[in-house]
Amino acid sequence: MNQLVLELNVRWQMFDELYSDAKNYAVLNRTGANFWATLENLLIDDLMLSISRFLDPPKSMGQANCSLAAMAALPETDPFRSDLQTRLNTLVTIWSKGIQNWRHKKLSHSDMATVLGTNTLPDIPFAEIKTLVDEITAFVREMEHRLNHRDISYQCSITGWVPQVLKYLTLGIQKKDEALRTLSDRIRPVEET
Repeated sequence: MNQLVLELNVRWQMFDELYSDAKNYAVLNRTGANFWATLENLLIDDLMLSISRFLDPPKSMGQANCSLAAMAALPETDPFRSDLQTRLNTLVTIWSKGIQNWRHKKLSHSDMATVLGTNTLPDIPFAEIKTLVDEITAFVREMEHRLNHRDISYQCSITGWVPQVLKYLTLGIQKKDEALRTLSDRIRPVEET
C-alpha cells in the first residue's frame, strides 16, 4: 500500500508541477503541444484510475483488492476502524460525484454513448483530484502511524526536474528561433533580387 500511495503522489506532483502554472504552457505549446496535451490527459486518467482502485471494495468477483476498504477491514484496525471508516466515507462521497462515472464510462469500459458523444462525462475539478490524493495519503499515514508507530511522508520531491526540463526546452526554442532568424536573413537578400 505504501508504494501505491507514493506512486499516486508522484504522479500528482508531475501533473501539478507541469500543468498548474499557466506560464509553462508557452513553452509546452512551442515544443510539442500534442505531446504535452496527451501526457496531461494520460496523467489525469491514471490519477483517476489509481484513486478509483484505492476506493474499490475489499473484494471484487471473489478476488481480494488492495484497497482502503480492505485495509480498514483488517483485524488490527479494530481499535480505530470507525475513524478509518469515517475517512473512507468522505473519500467515497467525493469520488462518487464524478470520478466514479469516469471510471465506469471511460477508463474501465468504453461506454458506447460516451464514445459517440451522446453522453458527456462530468467535469472533475483538479482541486477535487488533489483533495482525494491528500485524503488517501492521510488515510494510509494514519494506518501506518497507529499500526507501526511511524510517520511516512509520501511526498517525493521531484520539483527539480520540472524547471530543468522547462529550461532545456526554452533553450531549444531560443536556438530554433535564432536559426530561423539566420535563415530568414539569408533568404531575404535573395528574394529582393
